[in-house]
Amino acid sequence: MRDSGNDAIETDDRAAKPGGGSFYIALHPSRSLSRKGFLILMSAITGISFVAGIVFWSMGAWPVFGFFGLDVLLIFGAFHLNFRAGRRREVIEIKRDMVLITRISPDGRSRRDEFQAYWARSLLSKGQLWITNRGRSYEIGSFLGEEEKEEVQGLIAQALNTYRTGGFLQSPNPSTSIIS
Repeated sequence: MRDSGNDAIETDDRAAKPGGGSFYIALHPSRSLSRKGFLILMSAITGISFVAGIVFWSMGAWPVFGFFGLDVLLIFGAFHLNFRAGRRREVIEIKRDMVLITRISPDGRSRRDEFQAYWARSLLSKGQLWITNRGRSYEIGSFLGEEEKEEVQGLIAQALNTYRTGGFLQSPNPSTSIIS
């Protein structure tokens, strides 16, 4: 998998049964700031806040120093929540006549929906990506951008069509540069 810091799709070829093949695609949110970049940014924010706090302290406005510290803690907390949300994953698989959607939350809990692949359809409606099956709809990739959703919808629609026509399923190679 290539990582350009954007929303990503991981693909893998996993044979389900001889002659049938399988489709596998994993989606996860974009996180362009690396851990090293985060440390550099937080060091800069902490340093600037400390120096500014000392300046205010020396002018007699010592309570301001505490507010600069509070700002640093709030910024750190916001980044912590953002990094935690970045651990979210969604895996879509088509194998053994089934569509499997596995959602993995940031805390590691997973939820799996599975249904018969023949009746499944992939739809993009009002900026939302859906897999539908016999009246039930499953939204996927809510964290993806519009272009990524269009590509994922096309890949899933193509895989479902290949499945319905009896072709050999295989995992895709994403074509756009914004998906790695």
